[in-house]
Amino acid sequence: MSDIDDLVRRTVNGVTLITGKAAAFSTRLLIMVIVVCVGGFLLGVEALSGGIETVWIVLAFTFGAIAIGSAFVARWRVGSVRRHIPDLADEVRTLATEDPNNTRTVVETFVIDTDADGNPIGGDGSEGSAIVLSRQMGGFSSVAANSAVKTTQLTAAVRAMTTFPFLVLASVAISIVFAFLGFIFLIALAL
Repeated sequence: MSDIDDLVRRTVNGVTLITGKAAAFSTRLLIMVIVVCVGGFLLGVEALSGGIETVWIVLAFTFGAIAIGSAFVARWRVGSVRRHIPDLADEVRTLATEDPNNTRTVVETFVIDTDADGNPIGGDGSEGSAIVLSRQMGGFSSVAANSAVKTTQLTAAVRAMTTFPFLVLASVAISIVFAFLGFIFLIALAL
């Protein structure tokens, strides 16, 4: 039974480590996206006039909402995983005791090795990234689908970690466009 307790502890520590780093990053990202999108929007409204101003308002509002919404959803999902750690530990314990094959999949999916500073590392010793770690979560979906155990929090953790890179990418890409256009609007206002 101590093997199961160790597995649960290591799994929860791995999930907590990754979601903690993702939450800190996504909080900074959300603030940056809000500043860039709102600043670019306001500069565009000030620099443009006539019918193009109306088009800018509609487009900027739409894409700004997508960028800010993506950053917010990423932050909310990783934050919600950390709020449900006791339920997550119970699900891991139940899943691991149900079938020995599930135990191996849980270990491969959720147990994260760390270096001396507590940073995640890949299986080959390289530094772990969000994309590499999210790929690890892919094997869990078959276990969750074939298990009689209700894995609500584990599934939510997998979803949070696998969608995180795509939500961040959407926010960053749109923010770059807003920053570029904001720079152009700033030049137009200066002339």
